[in-house]
Amino acid sequence: MLLNKFNVERFVDIFPHMEEILHCGVFTYSYEDKKSYWSKGVYDILGLEPYSVDTVFDLAVSFILPEDKERVMRTITEAREKKTGYEIDFSLLNAKGIYKRVHAVTYIKTNDLGLPFAYSGIVKDITESYFYKKALEQKVLQLDKSNKNLQEFVYVASHDLQEPLRKISTFVERLKSRFEPVLNEEGNLYVNRILNSSNNMQILLEDLLNFSRLSPGDKEFELVSLQECMNSVLNDLEIKIEETKARVSCDHLPEIEAYPSQIKQLFANLMSNALKFRKPGVDPDISITCDEVYADAYPHYPLLKTQKYVRVVIRDNGIGFEQEFAERIFMIFQRLNGKAEFAGSGIGLSICKKIAENHHGFIFAEGELQQGSVFTVLLPSKQN
Repeated sequence: MLLNKFNVERFVDIFPHMEEILHCGVFTYSYEDKKSYWSKGVYDILGLEPYSVDTVFDLAVSFILPEDKERVMRTITEAREKKTGYEIDFSLLNAKGIYKRVHAVTYIKTNDLGLPFAYSGIVKDITESYFYKKALEQKVLQLDKSNKNLQEFVYVASHDLQEPLRKISTFVERLKSRFEPVLNEEGNLYVNRILNSSNNMQILLEDLLNFSRLSPGDKEFELVSLQECMNSVLNDLEIKIEETKARVSCDHLPEIEAYPSQIKQLFANLMSNALKFRKPGVDPDISITCDEVYADAYPHYPLLKTQKYVRVVIRDNGIGFEQEFAERIFMIFQRLNGKAEFAGSGIGLSICKKIAENHHGFIFAEGELQQGSVFTVLLPSKQN
């Protein structure tokens, strides 16, 4: 038997059947006599009868596929010359004609003087995981392509639909302006319904365009003041706040790494909802609070344990909703109220969820019918 100089089989003796379980083998190479020593697992991977042939380096190399052979030889040669370990993946066609993808990693052995005299290594059959990874990469590429095609379709469709819609609205408004006196009550009703439908369609198309633009793409995160974003949103909503006699209180909001335009849109949608879904005859009361939390505060969410999150909570005293619909409200085109009661496309909260996901964060809601709503946004302070 050729295996004993560096006690390669000791591994197998201590851990019986381990090589079969892990689909691996162990080997050594001696700098002194320039010889290799293989365990049974190496023979199995190479498709050879255990210990049936000498452990010649050139024999192992002969099984490596041509596209990988030069790279493997260069890596091993450099490691031997520098007397360092190496780690490499490559493909081979073993003695039985079976394709294998393997992963090899080596470690240097030193003597009492600290000088390297050999290296030992493990070679593992990773064929199954390799093909799985390749299939997964292909699926990801197909999904990315599909997503890009969908985004392009939504953008083009929405953009191209706006022009004929503007013409419809323009001509119906002219019809209403010039012929309203001669139209009877039923005729004016039809004209008004066309205008309302056109306006609703315009809102829907604009929201679809906003949703299609939410992919981060190649943008870089930047340091963003949440306070400035919220101040900008409140300034834009100033007239609406005055008209509804809303009371708005806001904690100081910190800086985080984010996309500023998306954060503004997130706050704008949440604040607009708080003002829109108010109870009749009751002045809106909106509070915005903020603090810092870690993963242990929300064990049911996949938060990073080493990451610090900023928690922004927006509470209102509006019409609220039943808690059973807390997840449904973030789905695109989902509405809990009729268009006759509250205008909108049903995309606003979907946009909020998409923005939170783009920032590796989360958004969720709590509510009670006629008792107001609470929207919580968790955003990482820094992006990994």
